[in-house]
Amino acid sequence: MAMSQQQRDEKRRAKAERLQEEDLRLKVRPGTKQALLELMEWAGIEEQGEAMTLMIHHIEALGHHALFRIARHEIEAHRYVARTEPLRLTARKRTGQHLRAICGWADATYSQMIEALIHGIHALGSLHAAKFLTPPRHQISISPRLALAFDRKSMLMIQQDPGDEVIPPDQRRSALHG
Repeated sequence: MAMSQQQRDEKRRAKAERLQEEDLRLKVRPGTKQALLELMEWAGIEEQGEAMTLMIHHIEALGHHALFRIARHEIEAHRYVARTEPLRLTARKRTGQHLRAICGWADATYSQMIEALIHGIHALGSLHAAKFLTPPRHQISISPRLALAFDRKSMLMIQQDPGDEVIPPDQRRSALHG
């Protein structure tokens, strides 16, 4: 049986609470949505929230110097401009923390900051903007000590359980037709 709209809403709210999500409703200048859509197209991203989340995390990781190099003019030039276009971002706990941090660096509201990021990164062009719209890739490196320990453990396991018995070729026929 299909869930009712009320049940779906309750399930969504419970999940959002469990994940400590914030639902941010932002107002931005006309043209900001178009710039965001172009950024998403350049990066092959389909969800607006994903694009904004990636920008927030990349800028926060680079620090306040990167923010001011990319979006300083956008923040200052448009601090008091009327914003009418709605944007919505459902941010999990860590994303909300990062957004608050970068807003604190520039003494800006969420809407001002998201708008500044979108326009500042868009101004970089498709090649450089891609750096701010790619999911982080974690590099896994295994220390020589760990590799040696793994090698020793695997050899020990092989010695304890040699696996299938090796049958010499001349005995294979007799074992099959036994």
